[in-house]
Amino acid sequence: MIIGGDVNLANQMLSRARRASFYSGRLPDKPLRSLSELAQIPLTTKADLREHSPYGFLAVPKHEVAAYHESFGTTGKPVSIWLAEDDLLDTADEINTCGVNLSVADTVLIRYPYAISQVAHTFHLAARLRGACVIPASSRSTISPFPRIVNMMRYLDVTVLAALPLQAILLARCAELMGLSPARDFPGLRAICSAGEPLSPQRRKLIQEIWNAPVFDNYGMTEIGAAALDCLYGRLHPVLSDFVFELLEEDRETPVRPGNIGYLVVSTLKRRATPLVRYWTGDRARLVPELCPCGAQYRLEVRGRQEDCLQVAGHLFDLWDLEAMIQHVPGKGLWVVGPLEPFGLHFVVESREFGQDTKSQEALTILGGQDRVPIQISLVPPGTFFDPQALLDIGEVGKPRYIYSTEELDAKAYTKSLRL
Repeated sequence: MIIGGDVNLANQMLSRARRASFYSGRLPDKPLRSLSELAQIPLTTKADLREHSPYGFLAVPKHEVAAYHESFGTTGKPVSIWLAEDDLLDTADEINTCGVNLSVADTVLIRYPYAISQVAHTFHLAARLRGACVIPASSRSTISPFPRIVNMMRYLDVTVLAALPLQAILLARCAELMGLSPARDFPGLRAICSAGEPLSPQRRKLIQEIWNAPVFDNYGMTEIGAAALDCLYGRLHPVLSDFVFELLEEDRETPVRPGNIGYLVVSTLKRRATPLVRYWTGDRARLVPELCPCGAQYRLEVRGRQEDCLQVAGHLFDLWDLEAMIQHVPGKGLWVVGPLEPFGLHFVVESREFGQDTKSQEALTILGGQDRVPIQISLVPPGTFFDPQALLDIGEVGKPRYIYSTEELDAKAYTKSLRL
């Protein structure tokens, strides 16, 4: 399955990409006659980006570069992404297709990490282009601890919080530790904009209930920019004017039929400084042909990265599958999962109702036979995955890790796993 902008934009992209040393001799000499011919071009992978960074993908003279970023969370050699001035503006425009509709009436607190990643900077620019006031309250910084951010949200009348889903949850936890109700004591908060992590329907519902505000998701990455945004109706739509989207099977060759789950491949139609042709994102996704009241014709489900999947008894479970299995756990919060021997899934789930109802708790720990494999759910008290006192003291927190080995679960290695 392949959808996106027209073939003329694709040929312009290829013309720009040929200026990068990596793509020299790798792309067809003749113009494409249709988007389907993109499939004849080899994939670009993160390994390619690492191997040829920092300059192998640069397609403009150095003096035309306006910004430099590195891919968030990489290990070893970093992935280099260069942006021209028009790239920055295009990404901001993509973000502003979001249904949150930022305006001069908004005060936007940006809790994304500013550091060397991209989303905080481009979201900042998008908000300013709409006339909104911006509070650059970066995460991963000891000068912006959680209590300070909670207080700023109150006395500055923040209307929009832009944060990773985990940050939105932990800010709510911090507010509760400070004696506040996230749903009642922040009346000015009208929306939360999330990015940087998969947002399952269950995680979206949890955040919306905690804060009593709608969540608008932004799917993208430093390598490609903002590729899909939630509309006014809370549905994630691919930005077809700026990208070409493909879904492939795990073999990286076979196209996926419409409506089926595959691995997302993205080509950047407008990127000038670092154009990417058929970039294998590693994200499991589903493109659903579906007419939305907003006018969009496709909905995108981003279901998590390949490495965040568990294969048990011949079935592959992604983050959406896994979180759906525990959606009925009362008072559910953060969770992790690993294999259950000889085959099955073992969840460890924080629950606000831990210890309150022994019978319910025992029933949860012996569940089995759901979703085609046996399931065991062990409840633990809130705070198992992070130190509540540390939440009040410092501002740094890493990305969540969901998948653990059987040995790690047995050793309770997940305890304080967020490294606050």
